[in-house]
Formats: sequence, C-alpha cells, structure tokens
Amino acid sequence: MIEVNGLKKAFGANVVLKDVSFEVKKSEKVVLIGASGSGKSTLLRCLNRLEDDYEGSVLFEGENVNGASKEKLRLLRQKMGMVFQQFNLFPHKTVLENITFSPIKLKIANSQAAIAHAHELLEQVGLSEKADAYPQSLSGGQQQRVAIARALAMKPEVMLFDEPTSALDPEMVGDVLDVMESLAQKGMTMIIVTHEMSFAQNIADKVLFMDDGLIADSGTAEYIFKETNNTRTRSFLSKVM
Repeated sequence: MIEVNGLKKAFGANVVLKDVSFEVKKSEKVVLIGASGSGKSTLLRCLNRLEDDYEGSVLFEGENVNGASKEKLRLLRQKMGMVFQQFNLFPHKTVLENITFSPIKLKIANSQAAIAHAHELLEQVGLSEKADAYPQSLSGGQQQRVAIARALAMKPEVMLFDEPTSALDPEMVGDVLDVMESLAQKGMTMIIVTHEMSFAQNIADKVLFMDDGLIADSGTAEYIFKETNNTRTRSFLSKVM
C-alpha cells in the first residue's frame, strides 16, 4: 500500500532523514520507535506531504505522493487519516460539528449521512453522549478520541498516528490506546509513532527503530523487543522499558 524509497529530508544544514526505505502492506500495523529527534514524526509527515521538499519517493497505492498535483494530493490525503499529538479541534464547534465538518465541506457525504456516520464513530470511540459537547468541556483523552473519530469520518484507507498519547495525562492514555487497538483488530492499516512500548509490542506487525535519521533496526515485535542483537536498539529499549 505504501512504499518509501531513499527518503532524505533536511531542514537547512540539519539532515533529519537519511536514505529511509520501507514498505507497508494493506492491514499491516507498523510502529515507529526511537528517541526524540530521531526523525519519526518527520517521516510520518512526509508520507502525506505535510513535509515536502524531500529527496526520494513515497508511493501510495502506486501514486507518487511527492510528484502529485495539488488536486491529486488532496485526494491522496483523504485516504490517509492523521492524528496528531495536539487535538486541533475547532473550539467553537460541537463534537458532532467537528466530526462532520470535513466530509460535508469536501462533499464526501451529505449532511444527513455525515451526521449518521459521526454518531456511529462516537459510539465506536466510547463518546456517544458527547455529540453536543464543546471541546473545552472534555478531558484530553476524550478530545483525542474525538480527533480519531474526526479522522475516521473521512473513511481513510490508512491511519497515521503521531504520538497520539504524548500530550495526555497518564490515566487518560489507556482509553485512547484501546480505541487504536480496536481499529487494528478491524484491519485498519496503521502507521504509529509512539513511546508506549507495551502497546507497540501488542499491536505491531512490524517495528521500525529509528536512530539519527535512519532505520537502524526493523522486524517483528518479537524480534525487536526480545531477540535483536542491535546494540543501539537494545540500549534504547533498556532506557524506556
């Protein structure tokens, strides 16, 4: 579904990604781990060209994201839902309005269909009773679950998660991870940047360990967390587990 070849990205003299290549198959759960500053979030943002001006290629279902026209890129991004560290909800809109805004504006669904789907998604993320609430009345964990529902409202083929629990209080993390695990069980293709190592072990089909802008190690969760002899991987895991 996604093929990354020789990806290189720099911000001025700071080279953030150095010749990164990997593939993601349909329904696969790929987890990116590594220290802060290793290039994980930049890599994720390159996949849907929120970061551009990079070398190499990102192919989504055979389409070159980096070479896509503005209209083609808009269509590609509709297929890639993204959830950020910060929730980025519209504070002046209700939960329901936040979820239905994009599908209606982009004419993916009419108002009646978008509202019906939004209620289904709110039930899926455990927030059926919050449809008419405003974001400021919700906890951080609840806002993040609304953000996930908002991304799902576009009916994406892939979900990208950029450290979705890093801004949450510890007691709120579990609810968000439960929603993500439910998505995984339903076969959603997912690429996840996370520091939640237990979650990564449980959910990942493939783990990519990033170090200094490179994929320094990769394999199944079993391999990365229990079998690898890569000294950088082992050193990182010894500090975070």
